[in-house]
Amino acid sequence: MIQRQSKLRIIIRKKVTIKMKFLSLPKDIILGLYFWILMVLTLPVYLVYLPLQLISEKATRRYLYFFIHGWARHVLAIAGARLEINGWENIPSTLQLAVVSNHQSYFDIPLIIAIMPFLPGFVAKKELGRVPLLNLWMRPMQCVLIDRKKPSHSLEKIRQRVEKAKRGYPLVLFPEGTRSRGANLGRFKTGSLQMLYTSGLAILPVSISGSYHLLEEYNSLRSGPVRVTIHSPIYEHQKGEQDYRDLTQRLREIIRSGLD
Repeated sequence: MIQRQSKLRIIIRKKVTIKMKFLSLPKDIILGLYFWILMVLTLPVYLVYLPLQLISEKATRRYLYFFIHGWARHVLAIAGARLEINGWENIPSTLQLAVVSNHQSYFDIPLIIAIMPFLPGFVAKKELGRVPLLNLWMRPMQCVLIDRKKPSHSLEKIRQRVEKAKRGYPLVLFPEGTRSRGANLGRFKTGSLQMLYTSGLAILPVSISGSYHLLEEYNSLRSGPVRVTIHSPIYEHQKGEQDYRDLTQRLREIIRSGLD
């Protein structure tokens, strides 16, 4: 009996030690592992999408929105993002739409997915297309992967994506071209914006303030407040060179007004 109790104590001690070692792992590692486990668990959902797209486009879009929207909200909750959303009423009912936002963090992508009442496609760097499992979901979302070293080719791909947006597949564009990793607003690249100005799409300016606190500020995952301001959409479209510059400046000032 004494020997059994002794063995039981050793087993319990080992289990407690293993649990304590797990709890002592950095938060980044634990959440990183959780993220990849979550991505693997999406595979059955993706397998349902494949035949569904052959049956009904409307049902497919609802299915994708329900799942990916829920995934984005879950990721933000796990990361500890405390969201404050202003301007819900400014989101137009049309799907012929381009969301134009500043870009502070990797979390801006799930953030926009989580707050929009539709499933948007993103213009993203080609490196994201090499991330296993994530690249599977970029395709049904109608995302565009561009190579920054090939600007003319990239602009053509964006032009094609703008045409899809005109058919009701909303687009998200980060005109800074890369993450600012801080509170500063970078210079806007005008090439892709000019396509929006002549497209007839509604342009929805969005300001994201504080998302860099979640990861980029310390290169480590941390919870924190994030404020998103959805501004009034822009419907007028200009064609002159001076008009392009004026509208770009106006768009930049609108987005800047919602930042800290």
